[in-house]
Amino acid sequence: MVFFVLLVASAVTAQETPEGDASGAKVLSFFKGHESATKASALLAGLGVVFLIFFASWLRTYLRSKGAGALAPAVFGGAVVIGIGGAARAGISWALASGHDKIDPSAAQALNLLHASHYPAIVGIAIFMFATWLSVLRTGALPRWLGWVALPIALIAIAPPTLIPLIGAGVWILVASIVMYVRSDQTGRAA
Repeated sequence: MVFFVLLVASAVTAQETPEGDASGAKVLSFFKGHESATKASALLAGLGVVFLIFFASWLRTYLRSKGAGALAPAVFGGAVVIGIGGAARAGISWALASGHDKIDPSAAQALNLLHASHYPAIVGIAIFMFATWLSVLRTGALPRWLGWVALPIALIAIAPPTLIPLIGAGVWILVASIVMYVRSDQTGRAA
């Protein structure tokens, strides 16, 4: 749940960055004018990655305990790839905001092009959602409808990169964390 809140806070704090084909001068001007907001957004995104990995570890353990077998580590691996993509994007944002007065325009243009791509995180989402979908169908560890919701998110993630799977995965993680918390609380009270 913390991951989702930080993801939303990072998105709200972020400003609309220049398109991937923007000139280096335009990129540098943007990050100079939005230095504080960009750094705040990057910090929130980086912190969100930390909580994503903790959630994914909890989910892996939960799925493994329900018999997911080799799919449980695949879920965790997908989350690690998402985390690497998110941390890299946050790092690029921070570098552009911090170095707007030191970076060569052509370097800024290249960094902005990398920043505009969510591709590493999208690949991680595809892995995470496919493995989760299969795990839920195999084990019933989470409600089957939640497993079936993971499938279209995974399929959309393997299409050309967009924000849709990022948003969908964030909402899915929020719902799954609530379901897992409620189920673990009910198990604790029954014991």
